[in-house]
Amino acid sequence: MTHPGLQGASPERFTPDISGPPWSDAESARSYMGALRKHWKLLLVLPTTLAVIALGLSMSRDRTYMARAAFLASEPSSMSGSLGALSSVASQLGMPGLSAVASSSAGLSTQFYGDLLTSNALLHEAVTARYEASAVSDYGGKPFSGTLVKYMNGTGKTAVDSEVDAMKRFAGGVLAVSIDRTTGIVRFQVRTKNRQLSALVARKLLDLVNDFNLRRRQTQAGAEREFTALRSRAALDSLRGAESALADFRATNIDFSRSPRLATRESELQRRVALAQQIYTTVAQRYELANIEAVRNTPVVTVLDAPEGLVEALPRHTAAIVVGAFALGILVASVIALRRESALKTS
Repeated sequence: MTHPGLQGASPERFTPDISGPPWSDAESARSYMGALRKHWKLLLVLPTTLAVIALGLSMSRDRTYMARAAFLASEPSSMSGSLGALSSVASQLGMPGLSAVASSSAGLSTQFYGDLLTSNALLHEAVTARYEASAVSDYGGKPFSGTLVKYMNGTGKTAVDSEVDAMKRFAGGVLAVSIDRTTGIVRFQVRTKNRQLSALVARKLLDLVNDFNLRRRQTQAGAEREFTALRSRAALDSLRGAESALADFRATNIDFSRSPRLATRESELQRRVALAQQIYTTVAQRYELANIEAVRNTPVVTVLDAPEGLVEALPRHTAAIVVGAFALGILVASVIALRRESALKTS
């Protein structure tokens, strides 16, 4: 229903009172561009100066050289088999502690070797060893001769403090370790300012890992040799006792073919002799194998990527640094120009 008095009247429109700056976006942009054009010298000189400084600093830096290495640590089949047998024998004899040690030592994980490379023992050996990287070559970096404590500029009140500081810097800025649990490969990188030094440090780390494995294997084999020597003597005594019991039985019972009870007794004594002979043979074989492993010095680390001859010179990213410095200069110059223009208008 429509009111008769309002027929034909058009509705009134509400127009809000918009108050704001008189300048539009286009006028603001023209004002900014005008301010920048007035200070064109600043926009040219400051970015160029920063770019030239960045270029000089980048070119004066020593190039970094990266040596890569990768290895696969594996136990010999004889060693892993002997450790497994030792675990089984120790478990049967009621020695769970020795059984746990033998079973856990039968194989070490890839993560273990990754942690081994960054352990204090290996890092200390690496930073205190002396390196001779004094050969002069094109694009090879500055010659160096000495320890990594000297190279890393380790600081401290005592010599030990300097070594600890060098170890921290080496682990944090020079050494990078990565592991592949699927393939069991351990990779690491060494970065220094000398091409030969990077290769020497990487080779030293490989040698330290291999030495650790050799000492661990020989120590375990020595412990197994002592254990099997004791068991061999005990097994031999048991065998002699069983054989003596069988000989005494046959000496006192010359003809027992008509006595089932005596025949059963002889069979039982024969089984004891056979079992004692089998145990003694097994333990004696393990003892001889442990003797061999205790003096074995063949490497157990399979080097997949040797660091020698494959040292990479890392780029210094000079172009990116210069472009970034020039862009920073433009930004700083623009801010300065706009602030000056604003100060002139307000004054």
